[in-house]
Amino acid sequence: MKKCYVLIISLIIIFGTYNFLIQNGKKQTANEAFKQSLSEAASCFAVDYSKFDEEDKIYYYMKAASNLHTAMYILPFTSYKNVNNKNQDLEDALSRLYLSISLHSTPQSTNRLRAFNEKEIDIYKCLNYISLNPNDKNNCKVLAKIAEEIGY
Repeated sequence: MKKCYVLIISLIIIFGTYNFLIQNGKKQTANEAFKQSLSEAASCFAVDYSKFDEEDKIYYYMKAASNLHTAMYILPFTSYKNVNNKNQDLEDALSRLYLSISLHSTPQSTNRLRAFNEKEIDIYKCLNYISLNPNDKNNCKVLAKIAEEIGY
């Protein structure tokens, strides 16, 4: 009977360790996907839009928006997620930027044009720094401020 209890406890420890290792692996994968999405979005702001026709510009707009959306979707599964408002700045900055570039540019709304023509270097730098260190609150605050200046 004692051997049975030892066996059960051993199996519980083995399965617990296995689950812990699997969860850590998934979190690492989510972290890398998050950083890659931010890096891809940043690359869309490092392009000279004056040399492109309208179709190419729309391609880059959509690519930037989709990568920001992907990063926002992955964020809760990363180790950078919002735990006790620890990284609310990151979530806020990404959602503000996403909303400001996702709004269709109209004569009344120039958010997208301002993001990709006036603030592209600042956005590129912030996204690049955040992709290297997502826990950096300063760059998150700067990105949120830029998004607010753009119009959201």
